[in-house]
Amino acid sequence: MPSHQDTFSATLAKINCDSMSLIGLQKEFILRYLREIQTPGSLYILILDDTTESLLNRILPKEKLLRVVTSVDKIDNKRRTQTFLEAIYFVELSAYNINCMIADVQVKRYKGGHGMFLPLSPTDTEASYVYNSSKFIQNPKVYDYFGGGNNMHTVPATLYPVESRVFLADSSTPNSMAIYYNDNCAELVLPQIRIAARTLVNLLVITGEYPLIRFFCPQDATHVAARLPELLADEVQRQIDDYAREHHDYPPVENQDKPRSILLITDRTMDLYAPLLHEFSYQAMAMDIVPSLEREGVYKYTTENENGDVVDLEARLDDEEDEDWVSLRHTHIIESSELIITKINDLIRNNPMMVDRSKATTSSDLMWVVAHLKGFDKERRQITLHKKLIDECLDRNSDRKLAEFAADFEQTCAAGGTSFEGVKNKTLHEDLVVLLARSDLHVNDKMRLVLIYALYRGGLVESDFIKLAKFIGVKDRQMVSLVQRCFTNMQKLGFPIVKSDVKQKRVVKEHFHTINNEGTYNTSRFGPGLKAVLQKAAKYQLDETWFPYFRDKPLDEDLPADATGSSSAAPGSNSLRNPRIKASWAQHSAKSGQQNRPKQRIFCYVAGGITYSEVRSMYELTEATNKDFFVGSEVILKPRDFLIGLQSVDKAKKIPDLDIPLYHKLQRPSEAPLHLFEVPKAPVVPQVNPSQMSNMAGLSVNASPNTNNQPSTNLPSHYQTRLSRQQEPEQKDKKKSKLKKFFK
Repeated sequence: MPSHQDTFSATLAKINCDSMSLIGLQKEFILRYLREIQTPGSLYILILDDTTESLLNRILPKEKLLRVVTSVDKIDNKRRTQTFLEAIYFVELSAYNINCMIADVQVKRYKGGHGMFLPLSPTDTEASYVYNSSKFIQNPKVYDYFGGGNNMHTVPATLYPVESRVFLADSSTPNSMAIYYNDNCAELVLPQIRIAARTLVNLLVITGEYPLIRFFCPQDATHVAARLPELLADEVQRQIDDYAREHHDYPPVENQDKPRSILLITDRTMDLYAPLLHEFSYQAMAMDIVPSLEREGVYKYTTENENGDVVDLEARLDDEEDEDWVSLRHTHIIESSELIITKINDLIRNNPMMVDRSKATTSSDLMWVVAHLKGFDKERRQITLHKKLIDECLDRNSDRKLAEFAADFEQTCAAGGTSFEGVKNKTLHEDLVVLLARSDLHVNDKMRLVLIYALYRGGLVESDFIKLAKFIGVKDRQMVSLVQRCFTNMQKLGFPIVKSDVKQKRVVKEHFHTINNEGTYNTSRFGPGLKAVLQKAAKYQLDETWFPYFRDKPLDEDLPADATGSSSAAPGSNSLRNPRIKASWAQHSAKSGQQNRPKQRIFCYVAGGITYSEVRSMYELTEATNKDFFVGSEVILKPRDFLIGLQSVDKAKKIPDLDIPLYHKLQRPSEAPLHLFEVPKAPVVPQVNPSQMSNMAGLSVNASPNTNNQPSTNLPSHYQTRLSRQQEPEQKDKKKSKLKKFFK
């Protein structure tokens, strides 16, 4: 059996050689465009908007970006006139951004412009109108500014990589459940679908894949959003087909020997256990039970520095260059604790001249020794962070008795009432009441237990939920109503767990998760449904009734020998039939042995949010098979986020009541800020003869021809009116200040 150190070293080796890291692929994709635009001898400023700024901040530190361009600025910032620079606009083609670029052209802010535009949605009528109008693309000045139109490029670069195998559609959406499952947010569904599809096209382009698309099609659906995966699959197919028609080098020739990739599109309703169960991997546990991480995404802690001072620190657990974090995050919390102590001991043992080992007899002593190590600043800081966080996770777990009581109940419910020993538990209802009566369990933990039990039972009578709500310990009437709505709103996700009366039949749903009773920990028997589904999809053994192909199907000769349940492509399949596309996947098995072919890639998108257990599954599947797995969504849901999402889908919640960044973005004014049209002019210094200087002694000369001291503007008439109104208060204040002099 390998030692902890062997496991740690093996994990680090895999991290350092991951050529399929989405962070690296996206970075190289964007940098390639930036380099191709530039010519030697010219200087460039990179103009960003909110979307592209957050993306670049994730994949490329600013100091490295400034090695590629001269400077970086936001498109709606008050920017100086710098006619010696050429501007590269890496922005979305929104009406707002287009008007900001028009302002740059109008005031001649830069020498010229280059567009790295994110794809324009054909349904964004306002942006399309402004783009194609005489104000922009048909404006001769704009046309010349962008090199006769030759300097405009569409760059599908909206994917926001979180980890090497995990991505998001954007970085601003805190919870997408309201968008998809709240009937009052129906107007936001299609815009969000287009954003998700655009992200998936970016993913496919940077990986060079043209996939078979499958989608989740629930056969027992009762909820309004049942066709959500199909709608998203349709939009992805349309967008990737459009990209292939416009780019004849896609997919790349070098991918012709690869098995055709698979893109599976599903949504949160496919597995409702995953966002509720307590997960005991280091990452999931930290994000679930450590308050600052659960609510703010930042870990706040105190530690002793090299000088012996106690300092307050903060850390975001998103650094992919933190080898300790990357190697530990998907391990069980017990293993993480053992591995980090092993790492500390190795650090001390390998540097015997720098520490007094005799002072270290306990775990706390080890941390004191690490704190006083000379040098090793980065390594010491990372080890301290993870030792502190792992210990806090273990302490909070102990205080709340999660692994001791709650987890076993959850796992048994997910296993259909069967315990770790394989015995049917017939007293789960009594166990639930005992758990709800405990004072050491958090209210959110108790709500999760009730929801999990209701899923196991196929629903409960409404009166039972009212009784259980009282057991939870919520006394405030408003809070009781909020808790009850969480239970009721499960119907929006396709599982009506609240029954009107006892005679109503239990809800029977298809579950895709697995239970493993052969593992080391009885608290980790549950396997997410997504993992099992992707495992079958990779073997072409997935039920086509529940997960149909959207259009193209694999050829029989391309299927592995053990594949079942898949049929060959229909003769009338409406494929693009690009020879290169066919060559990339319609390979005869005799051409080369299956084992010698390059790795197949399996992509998955979960509309409505993914969980940390599903994130972990991607790495486990990649390691267990000779394939690369990737997963994405709008957000990674913590259990608390899922409960908030259940509240947000309530019929009483209207769009203005919900903090939805997409809605605010769609409501944003399209007019550019006034300050972009301001053109400060250099003061004109009058020519004065030396002989006249004595006559001018004591006089104040206003060198500027602008007597009102206002910036000169080059504005359309409607902007000038607005500007004059904004400046009126300032002029009145000046008049008042002059009057004050008379009363001195």
